[in-house]
Amino acid sequence: MIHVGLDLHHRNSYVRAVTDKDEWIPGRRVYHDEIETLWQYLGQFGDERKRVVFEATANARWMYRLLAQDPTVEPVAVTPHKVRIIAETIAKTDKIDARVLAFLSQKDALPRAWLPDPDVEELRELTRYRASLVRLRTMAKNRVNGALVRQGLLRPYGDIFGPQGRRWLAEATLPAPMRLQVDHWLELIEEYGDKLRRVESRLYDELGKSRRWAEDIGLLLTMPGVGKLTAVTILAELGDYRRFKGRASVACYAGLVVRSKRSDESVHYGRLTKRGPTALRTILVEVSIQAARRSPRYARLYQKLRAQNRPNAGKAAVARQMLEDAWTLLMKREPFRHTAQDREAMETLTRVG
Repeated sequence: MIHVGLDLHHRNSYVRAVTDKDEWIPGRRVYHDEIETLWQYLGQFGDERKRVVFEATANARWMYRLLAQDPTVEPVAVTPHKVRIIAETIAKTDKIDARVLAFLSQKDALPRAWLPDPDVEELRELTRYRASLVRLRTMAKNRVNGALVRQGLLRPYGDIFGPQGRRWLAEATLPAPMRLQVDHWLELIEEYGDKLRRVESRLYDELGKSRRWAEDIGLLLTMPGVGKLTAVTILAELGDYRRFKGRASVACYAGLVVRSKRSDESVHYGRLTKRGPTALRTILVEVSIQAARRSPRYARLYQKLRAQNRPNAGKAAVARQMLEDAWTLLMKREPFRHTAQDREAMETLTRVG
């Protein structure tokens, strides 16, 4: 087998190869707008099996699909931070990185990364695109509010972007520059809203009801605090959830575990690692309070840390528990069930209410 290290960048890459007999082949730089040079480099090895190793960066899925077209090529994506740990070096260049990747492949010491299949990739792209649209719409709304503040105008409604608020905005007396800005931002808000509705229709009405996702989404919706958006985000960011060995590994993947340093008998804990999909952590933390209001189990976890004046830690703890519970019910193919203690607590609250 030929082991090829490919140091992948946005515009170009550097490739270097080594055989099983420790024969190093000179490397070369490959520009992505002239990708045939990559095939020329690989073509010199004929029909011999070739393993091409690259880090799982932003364009890794593109490179994986490209290389998979050749039946003699085995594309392998590796976890970037684990490669850096294994091959820590003072001198870091593209040539050295490519050589290190080829060497790790030769020694069969690759920290392989998981890349999403087309279905997961579509779900992930759409959920992240929706989040981007929400951020843009929020920014536009903030710009409108800022223009009103600069003019000393007080909002007569809590939501000035509803029907009544829109009528008030249309009739508000504003200088020409301010009126131009406000009208412009309102047009963008309407445009973002239309795009959001289209994306959500694709997410919920089409993909959400497909054979691939419908059952999983139904299971996740049985959890307290979990709606359609949270459910599809969990599935999109976890991908093939069967690849995780246990609850702790799922939390670790999402960056919802704390850093720890152990030496002899001393143990020191730090902040969350936050190493993993930001979208997954963000939405779970956002719905954690809602989940705590609906589940005594989550409420106890949150209140315990809030009593220590650590409300943010409480949200993170609930988010981790929710993710682990979501993975468990997906693996067991069972809906969420409250414990006997939780049911008793909820019945007591109902009677008191």
